[in-house]
Amino acid sequence: MNIQNINNLPDFIDKFIKFNYDKLIEIYDKDIKVYTEGLLYFECDQEKNNVNVIFLSKEKVIEMISEESWEMLKKDAGDKKIFLISESNNIFILKI
Repeated sequence: MNIQNINNLPDFIDKFIKFNYDKLIEIYDKDIKVYTEGLLYFECDQEKNNVNVIFLSKEKVIEMISEESWEMLKKDAGDKKIFLISESNNIFILKI
C-alpha cells in the first residue's frame, strides 16, 4: 500500500470532491454528531467510474489502521475533517 502526499491526488478524485463538497461535508457533519469520532472514507474505482463514500466511526477506522495511527492522524488533523481515500493500491489522506 502506498500513502501519497495530497499533491498527488488523482484528477478524477479531486473533481469528485470539489463537485460534491457541500454534500460530503453534510454527510461528515451529520455522522460526526452521532459517532463523535471518525472520518469520511472514499473507495474509488476510476475504471468503473465509481466512488463509494461512507462515514467510518473510530471503531471501524482502527480495524483498518492501528489505534495509535488513528490517534496520530486525529491529532495532526486538529479541528479539520479527515477524508481517507482509497484508490487502486494508493491511500490518500485529505484534511479539510
